[in-house]
Amino acid sequence: MSGDHFLPSEAKALVYDFTVLRKNQGLKQSRLTEDRAGNLLGSRAVRDYMAKHGVGDPAAAAIQVVIDAVRQLSVPSDQIVADAVFGLGLFLTEYADQHVQLPVIRALETADLGDRRDSLRNHWHHLHQAVGASAPETPGDRYLRDTIEPRIFRDLAMLITGSTDEHAQAGPITTAPRRLSEGARTSSPGRVVVVGGVAMDHVFHSDAVPLPETSVRATDHVRSPGGKGLSQAVAAARLGLEVALIAACADDEDGATIKQYLDDERVDTSMMKIVRNETTPQTAVIEFPDAESAAVVWHNENAVSLTMQDVHQHRAALAACDAVLLTFEIPQDVLSSTLHLVTGLGAERPVTVVTPGQPYDTGPPSGQAFAQIDYLVAHSWELRRLSYYTPGRQASNHLGENFLRLGVKSVCVLGNRGGTIYSQNAPQRSITPPPSMLKESSITRDLFCAALVARLVEDRSLTDDAVRWATAAMASFAEDYANARTFPDRNRIEQMLRAFPGEAW
Repeated sequence: MSGDHFLPSEAKALVYDFTVLRKNQGLKQSRLTEDRAGNLLGSRAVRDYMAKHGVGDPAAAAIQVVIDAVRQLSVPSDQIVADAVFGLGLFLTEYADQHVQLPVIRALETADLGDRRDSLRNHWHHLHQAVGASAPETPGDRYLRDTIEPRIFRDLAMLITGSTDEHAQAGPITTAPRRLSEGARTSSPGRVVVVGGVAMDHVFHSDAVPLPETSVRATDHVRSPGGKGLSQAVAAARLGLEVALIAACADDEDGATIKQYLDDERVDTSMMKIVRNETTPQTAVIEFPDAESAAVVWHNENAVSLTMQDVHQHRAALAACDAVLLTFEIPQDVLSSTLHLVTGLGAERPVTVVTPGQPYDTGPPSGQAFAQIDYLVAHSWELRRLSYYTPGRQASNHLGENFLRLGVKSVCVLGNRGGTIYSQNAPQRSITPPPSMLKESSITRDLFCAALVARLVEDRSLTDDAVRWATAAMASFAEDYANARTFPDRNRIEQMLRAFPGEAW
């Protein structure tokens, strides 16, 4: 089954059992036999449940373990699907209270699998409404059968093999995705998942770019981990956020160096995709004395790249975080699919922050994808290359307004002298650093994203103070750049704010 090669062997075995048990009348005690559910019946979770609750029948304990795991799924829609596919009948009371027809309720619990699926799909929105959940688009039968159900089986298998104590204490369905980070917010300002790229950067310091068939002398060379995804993840971690990075790299020396760097920066690398016997993406950067730069990027995208499955297998982590940062380093279909996944998580979903960069060969993302972006953070030249409207030297305000028309909630246009934030139903906000302190660059944009998210997680809205704080983060990096190419921490940002109290940030 697609994606199962990422699972531990015990979880793979449970996925196999779930695939068998969904058939016919579903997960009924009479169907839990050694040939149908041997892996589940013999699992540690079932043994622990029997010992803890004094249950003597493994089949009865197994059903309860599965029910508890279903209730732990972080997305309500997944709970509804799992309940129908297994015929568990978890939400009979809720359905009846909200006037779901009795034949529909009975079909969801007792009919054959095909009829249960039909009933689920035909009454998709009513069933979600009955339990107070936001309903994503109704899936087709094949997509439900071949994509959604296998993914849910993998999520359940990981829950059951990961923490059985939590399963025994699970509660009923909630009206919003369960936020796994809530219990840790006293020690961390928030949880962020970055979906982007990593590369090994080769930075050459030079006064000029060589013309064809010529060369120029470099005054210095630095080899260091890079990539927009990596930069945003490290910048956010420096600000005290709990950060995980979903990215692809190879198992070569450069890949090992990148992973060690991320580990040292306290970025969770457990979700990274490691491709064997390949070469990690590379970037050659020419950096000029005034901090401007030019780059040649080799993504090795045919061999080292994220797929939709690579991201969707971490659905639970995405549902549990406060913000998701995405970059155009990932394939266009992965960007659109991730945005669709995150925005379908309900009212309490994470904030989405997207940064472009190199344009996609197939043109800009769809209008639907733009409508799922909360914050689009870009330089004006990047927005011009993305624009659906008249190309050329459009003014920044026109660029911002164009993307608002496409449905983006807020557009942050950055430049050498700060920038402007355009928002739906809100006044423009200026991004105004101290004089001569900010130089437009990819890395300052990545830092702005990280700092903005740090404040959005705390303030829950885009305040003037949040914009000022994110701008101070960029200014402090620019001021320190000549001595140390390092991201600021919170103390450094606060120091910058105190140093320029009179500036109109």
